[in-house]
Amino acid sequence: MSYPRVCQFKRLALGLSVSAAMLSSAQAQTSDSQTIDELRAQLNQMQQRIEQLERQQSYGESNNDQSMASNQGTSSQSGAGQSGSNQSGSSQSNASKDAYGEGTATGTSANGEEAQLAQQNQQTLQEMQQVEIGGLLELSGSVNDWDSQSKDTSGDLDFGKFVVTVQGETGAIDYSLAYRFYDDYHFLQHGWIGYNPTEEDSFKLGLVQTPFGNMDYGYLGWYGNLGYLAGFNDNQNAGIKWDHSAGPWDTSLAFFKSDSLGDGNEHYGANAVGDGAQGNSEENQVAARLGYTFGHDTDYATQVNVSAKGGQLYNRNTERSGDNWSAALGVDGSYGNWRTLVQATTYEYNAKNPDEATSGISDNALQIGAFNFNYLIPAQGEIYSASVGYNMDVDWGPVESLYFFNDFSVIDPSNDFTSLNGGFGDQQNPMVNDLGVQMTAGPFFAWFDIVSNKNGLNYFGSPVDDGWNTAFLTNFGFEF
Repeated sequence: MSYPRVCQFKRLALGLSVSAAMLSSAQAQTSDSQTIDELRAQLNQMQQRIEQLERQQSYGESNNDQSMASNQGTSSQSGAGQSGSNQSGSSQSNASKDAYGEGTATGTSANGEEAQLAQQNQQTLQEMQQVEIGGLLELSGSVNDWDSQSKDTSGDLDFGKFVVTVQGETGAIDYSLAYRFYDDYHFLQHGWIGYNPTEEDSFKLGLVQTPFGNMDYGYLGWYGNLGYLAGFNDNQNAGIKWDHSAGPWDTSLAFFKSDSLGDGNEHYGANAVGDGAQGNSEENQVAARLGYTFGHDTDYATQVNVSAKGGQLYNRNTERSGDNWSAALGVDGSYGNWRTLVQATTYEYNAKNPDEATSGISDNALQIGAFNFNYLIPAQGEIYSASVGYNMDVDWGPVESLYFFNDFSVIDPSNDFTSLNGGFGDQQNPMVNDLGVQMTAGPFFAWFDIVSNKNGLNYFGSPVDDGWNTAFLTNFGFEF
């Protein structure tokens, strides 16, 4: 066969993405009368062997024997004249050499390249299987002591939310997202791509959790606490974060270009609302957290952590920039079945607001938003929270575990503040207490909460009257 014709066969092999079969045929010394039908027959044989190799989990001696049996038949068809006995001891070692035309056993080249191709396909399938798609469907019930209709009808049962989650990893790259759907709004709860260069280090880019206070949530129940409602715990922001874990030490640094995706209130974490009457937006924020765990890697461990966050507070109405800062000291204890959380937070928003008469909001208050709802917090103050939880396994038919918890929190404003009337006035310190239990039965769950609050930022729709108001709440559904 002439040299130009050999090159043509090589181009044909590469174009059909079956390099092993075509290189084998191109290097073989076949007669000029070989037809395209014979080439197609060889391609079919190569495809059959590739499918066989994909089903194999290792490439041991049994794989070599099966490949050689197929190779002998192909060699006789292509005129290579190589015996099975000569190939059997060298198919793996010669595979890479034959791929570049340095060897003489064309059947050996095909076998090695087919094995490599099958291995790549198997790796691709394994990576695809590492993608996990899940979700959650939830219904919610409530009855409270301040709404006459709620008391007369014994409360309401409504659609809670539907959540879709996707997570996975490919080598050192991982990713995760959760999208939530409610009755009349929806949002991305979190969504990031991560890179893990070492076992101790990870980088996340996207809508990620702020490293601040006790992690992961800063509370133990379903409805959170005032630290969460004010936007300091369990808060997701848009930017990049670095986490480093080395023994008992945990270090995190983050930069957030924006505290929310958009200027509205349709998001999970509470942040200043850029398109509200006051018009503030948290931009270019820097956050840092350092934690040390006593009793690391034991069942009785206590982490002490310090954290801080601050940056630009841009007002979209006045087009002027103020600033904001916050700091927290937290203690997170895990003692067998018990869990405790304690946190103290201090913060200050120095906003460049429009005139109070124009916005209708006091400069002593900051308008924030979450879950399609705007409300007010003190522009400066301290937040204190304490939580305790106990987990126990049970054998009550399908019920596998019970988790009891209590979250208490209080805000101490630095200036006169009220949750109503645009923040003009003064009220007693906001307080919220959440007492409840979670029941778990496989993928099914149910939460039962008694949430009592006094001046609780009007977040639950309760009165701001310096008195205690209580709601009985339940959430149940299943994960998939």
